[in-house]
Amino acid sequence: MNPISEYQFPPEKNEPVAFGRGFSLAVMIILAFAALIIGGLIFSFQKTTDAANSRLVYLAAQARAIEFAASDSYHVPVQADLFDYIGPEVNQDAVITVVDENRDAIIDAIIYTRSGLVTRYSPGNLKAEKEK
Repeated sequence: MNPISEYQFPPEKNEPVAFGRGFSLAVMIILAFAALIIGGLIFSFQKTTDAANSRLVYLAAQARAIEFAASDSYHVPVQADLFDYIGPEVNQDAVITVVDENRDAIIDAIIYTRSGLVTRYSPGNLKAEKEK
C-alpha cells in the first residue's frame, strides 16, 4: 500500500489492503506463544492426573498388602494384584512398582510410570518427573 502523500487523485485500480511483514510476524509470535501455553497446560494436567492415579494405586496396594498379611501368605503386591481395585483406566499403558522395603505389609512407595512420566508417591511425598 502506498503512503497517503503519493495520492493526489483517487487510484485508478483497486489496491488490496495488505499488511506489512510486521503483522505476519506478530501473528506468528502470538500463535507460538499460545502453543507453548497450551502445551504447558496439557503437561500440567497430565502430571495432576498421574498424581491422583498414584495415590489411588497406593491405597489399593496397601489394602492388598493387608489382605495378604492377614492370610499368612504375604508377598509384595504386584501390578496384576491391583487390577481389581484400580480398574482398567489407571492400569492402561502404565508400569506400576510397589515398594515395601521391610516386607511388613506397610507400603513404602509407589512408582507409577505412564506416557514417559514417572510419579513416585509415598505418604507425605509426591514427586513427578520425566522418564530418563
